[in-house]
Amino acid sequence: GLPYGWEKKFDGKMNGFIYINHVTGETRTSPPTHGSSGTGPAPVQISAREQGSCKPGWRYAFNFCYYISAFADIQSHSGAQTACKTQGGELFWPQFVFESFFLKKTLNKVKISTHFFWTNGEKHSGKWDWGTGHPAFSNPKWSAGQPDGSGTCLAVYAHTGFLDDQPCETQYNYVCKTKP
Repeated sequence: GLPYGWEKKFDGKMNGFIYINHVTGETRTSPPTHGSSGTGPAPVQISAREQGSCKPGWRYAFNFCYYISAFADIQSHSGAQTACKTQGGELFWPQFVFESFFLKKTLNKVKISTHFFWTNGEKHSGKWDWGTGHPAFSNPKWSAGQPDGSGTCLAVYAHTGFLDDQPCETQYNYVCKTKP
């Protein structure tokens, strides 16, 4: 794996991979050999106030409970969906635009190992949706230049809170959501 803070990403203009450090902003074309060992920070404890009426390990906000996967707990999109069902929730879908920004702020404190986290969003028959029983896909907040057709599953770029289409088999951290 790469040192903590680094991501390997395909760059279509260069027709090759680039490496981005999301902590320092550095971009390079060769893999980094410096940085931390890749072992993540210790889990952040959830206070009783943050937990609210949610079960242990979940955070309460906006009348929902949110579970953020552990630093090293990364999954494909379908794996994340299964993990959320096992936890008693669903993969994150935004009921409100500001939920992604709440999670961005929370992730600054919690620290995940990937630079994206999975949402429940997928492209079906050429259209994006959040899945059955969720609000219509409207007014999405996309990262610059997105969607770019690189994938049919939606992830949130953790550093900005904006959406990005990603290949469903990529492994990222994930956020689950449920009612208390």
